[in-house]
Amino acid sequence: MATMTPAEADFIDQAPLRIDTKVLLTHSPEEVWQVLIDTERWSEWFRACKAAHPTSNPPDGVGATRWVHVDLFKVNHRIIAWDEARRYGFTSLDANLPIAETVVEVVTLEPTPDGTQLTYTFSAALKPWVKPLTPVLRSKFTRLFETSLAGLQPYLDDRST
Repeated sequence: MATMTPAEADFIDQAPLRIDTKVLLTHSPEEVWQVLIDTERWSEWFRACKAAHPTSNPPDGVGATRWVHVDLFKVNHRIIAWDEARRYGFTSLDANLPIAETVVEVVTLEPTPDGTQLTYTFSAALKPWVKPLTPVLRSKFTRLFETSLAGLQPYLDDRST
């Protein structure tokens, strides 16, 4: 695993690569939050997630860690933001594919009259040799996040019936 440089949530404001994906959900921020923090069940709604599990005790909250296998990537994360039912952020500590120096991801939940707007922000500083591939990676990650987040609404619907 290639070691990465962890960062705080404000990294997204200056990251060379930033992708914001938004989805409207017809469930409350509290209901969405419960699904987001249930790491071991991500593969049930997150299409590209093959497996995920906590690697710390306690498993949740700022400082907690977890291992995630998404698409081709196997990554260890540390949680850096934890504002219940509002904001959830993590930074990558290491990864099997050494394409980025730093990665920070932040999920923001905002109540709407009909449920929740979820904004998923992926931000990264790529390794110098990868920078020419930025347009390709942006396209691939945008599709990955859009298709994966599309699984949230049906999953939440199934849970509430």
